Amino acid sequence: MTRVALLLIAAALLSTAARAATVDVVRVNGIINEGTVKYVKRGLSIARADESPVLLVVLDTPGGLLSSTREIVQAINESPIPVAVYVAPGGASATSAGTILTMAAHYAGMAPGTNIGAAHPVGGQGEDIKGAMKTKAENDTVAFIRAQALLRGRNADWAEEAIRKSVAVPADEALKLKVVDFIADDLKDAVMKIDAQPARSGVAGAPRSARQVHATGLPLREIPMTAAERFLAFIGDPNVSYLLMTLGSFGLYIELTTPGAIFPGVLGAISLILAFVSFATLPVNLGGLALLVLAFLLFGAEPFITSHGVLTVGGIVSLLLGGLFVLDASTGDLLISLALLLPTALALAGATFTLMETTSPSRGAKA
Repeated sequence: MTRVALLLIAAALLSTAARAATVDVVRVNGIINEGTVKYVKRGLSIARADESPVLLVVLDTPGGLLSSTREIVQAINESPIPVAVYVAPGGASATSAGTILTMAAHYAGMAPGTNIGAAHPVGGQGEDIKGAMKTKAENDTVAFIRAQALLRGRNADWAEEAIRKSVAVPADEALKLKVVDFIADDLKDAVMKIDAQPARSGVAGAPRSARQVHATGLPLREIPMTAAERFLAFIGDPNVSYLLMTLGSFGLYIELTTPGAIFPGVLGAISLILAFVSFATLPVNLGGLALLVLAFLLFGAEPFITSHGVLTVGGIVSLLLGGLFVLDASTGDLLISLALLLPTALALAGATFTLMETTSPSRGAKA
């Protein structure tokens, strides 16, 4: 009986050692949105189940939704597993919302040749927000990032300047300014540098003495995004949302002007449904969304009303203006690129008028 008990205890200890024998790694690339939230939260859950000494988040982002950033920061603050953000590889950046995530991490590092900052809130096309909305968005974001910087013992004054003045610095300067804790050449070097850091505050449910990380020499375990997380991250890009809305409207127009084509109608319907799913994950301005819906209605009405192209022109203008104003400027720094908006509108105009000519009943009639 004693031998069996010893074997069970040994098996339990080996199982625990096996779970704790890795450093879990998640990679956040691109826009921070709801797909990113689900991915990071799942990574934290897996790291906790694995009893990983630290969750290493490899970050390269141009920014994203402030609401999604808040969700991730809250998850970090509630995590019993320390979280390290490592901006990498060389050439990567922790811009805007990425700056906030880096400041909020228990450990923050950068690879050589990376940069951090430029976190000033901007409007839908990258322009400064004006008036009272600017003051509200700026002050709220400043309070948010200062709170995280102070919690982790980092340079809160620089964090405020990153919001108010859009300052940005390379890795070596960020280290001197105490914006980050270390510079590391690669992931293994990052783990060694994390081990060498003093314990940070804010690890949920852990006494101060238990917060030091001991991970050097442990193998790295990559946690990839699931297909669902990748899809949510993909359609959470406002440029993708706009393209889906445009494709859906044009597919509907083709189906209505050439009945029986079927494929354009099916593709258009699917695209429109995905567009509305996508917009549901974004901070939408109702006025801009109304313009996009109006564009959809105008394209749909063109085959049934003799407007000599006026409805189509109105639809294209509504599509363009809707793209400019559909995102709420106070909730993040996502935008629909003008480099996408203008060519898409022009291409849609040319394709629509060409289709109108080829499907006109008077085409080829003699004078």
